[in-house]
Amino acid sequence: MISKARSTDLSVLFLEVNEAEQYFLDKFVAEGKLPNLKRMLDGGVFFRTRVPSWDAGREKAWRHISPWIIWPSVYTGMSPENHGLVGFGQDPANVVGRCVWDALDEEGISTGILGCLMSYPPRTRGAARYYVPESLADHPDCFPEEARALQEFCVFSARNYSESFSVKALEAVRLLLKTRESGVRLSTVMKTLSQVPAEVVKGPSSQPERAMLHSYLVWDAFEKLYPAHRPSYAAMHMNHVAYMQHRYWRAAEPERFADALSATDQRFFATVEERKVYELKFSRWIEKSFLYTDEVVGRILAMVDPNTVLLVGTALGQRPFDPTKEIHNPVVRLVHERELFGALGLDEHVVLHQMNPDVTLNFQSEATAARAEELVRGLQVNGSALFVVQRKKTQLFLELEMPMRAKKDERFTVRHATKKELALDFHRFIHEHPTADQSTAHHKDSGWLLAYSPGLALESRAKVISVTDVAPTILSLFGLPAKPWMEVREAPVFAVKR
Repeated sequence: MISKARSTDLSVLFLEVNEAEQYFLDKFVAEGKLPNLKRMLDGGVFFRTRVPSWDAGREKAWRHISPWIIWPSVYTGMSPENHGLVGFGQDPANVVGRCVWDALDEEGISTGILGCLMSYPPRTRGAARYYVPESLADHPDCFPEEARALQEFCVFSARNYSESFSVKALEAVRLLLKTRESGVRLSTVMKTLSQVPAEVVKGPSSQPERAMLHSYLVWDAFEKLYPAHRPSYAAMHMNHVAYMQHRYWRAAEPERFADALSATDQRFFATVEERKVYELKFSRWIEKSFLYTDEVVGRILAMVDPNTVLLVGTALGQRPFDPTKEIHNPVVRLVHERELFGALGLDEHVVLHQMNPDVTLNFQSEATAARAEELVRGLQVNGSALFVVQRKKTQLFLELEMPMRAKKDERFTVRHATKKELALDFHRFIHEHPTADQSTAHHKDSGWLLAYSPGLALESRAKVISVTDVAPTILSLFGLPAKPWMEVREAPVFAVKR
């Protein structure tokens, strides 16, 4: 018999491993490299996830299959076209629905949020024990106070990632040392401090470790926050696997890719063999990222009680992407953006530099935002639009469109469709990572979810579920019905077996 557990009976902990591809999960488990995840697989329930509205064959661009769009579907129980989230920095007042932790908070069930995407700003202090938004937040607002040092460093790091802290090195060091207040281990601080010098000495081969640092920091903070506050529902987001798969799938499995040089490859390598020798340095980084995930899972299992349901999974996955066969944009960030928008004549706006969309512009009124939208849409490079533009009331969300180029020294000019006098050097406004690394994997709209409990038997009702089923299923574990805004399909997809 399946019964709903009361809120006092059970706790739920969700480890969000962004874009961790099931192919690699299965591969490394079969090779005996992920003992803790195997324990969960053997004793728990496993689901493949999908985006429901896209199953019907609706056309979608790859840019729409993005973590900042799909993860909110997990959190809210709403499909991407309905929840309204399109980019970081979006005003939550303009978003349809609420997240599962908001729903739990309303019921007086304690929560703890650490790094979940699109969770800024902290929206409640009701039953929430701690609330630390994503690193791409507008401001380091969080609670309790002990977590603020971590968030200050993470927000600073995200905004200055491309500059390697070279311009603001002293501030970066000061903020990093302060993270000890948030529970960050001295060993993690020392790893982080040594990263940039290591990159200078060792070159590109040491750069992947930088992508691991944020997960190290987050985990250290979690090990302090979670045992101290013991929320009934806790969630923690990690991104290290996503980074490694994007950059190093070809390095891990060269046999799946063409023996040829892409346009970007040609800027760095004379032959295919030269490229392959270079990529050997990175061949195990995807595996290393999964090994660390498994280590974290093991530590979590050691700290939770028997009445905890542990969820591990991702809202979306990745697929191999051969840069010799498909359009590839180099890894870049927009810089000097205030100068660019100033030349365009925009005023009364605040620029928020984000991961992707590259820029969020906040305006004081919808009328001002609408006028700005028209101007920004006119920006062109070689006759093509510079940005993909979306407007949500007083906000513009801009995604940079990179022109293809085969030669490193080829120049491009930013012009405007109506402002004929505008002519700016495109390269002044971008920072391109000065390495041979490029994307060899893209997002795909399917992921997975694994549920396990050390002391409770779980029973599943499906093998393939919608991402919108996750939130109502979490509510059901606490004996709560789905909220009115949730698109209930098969939920609850699993339950505690009594």
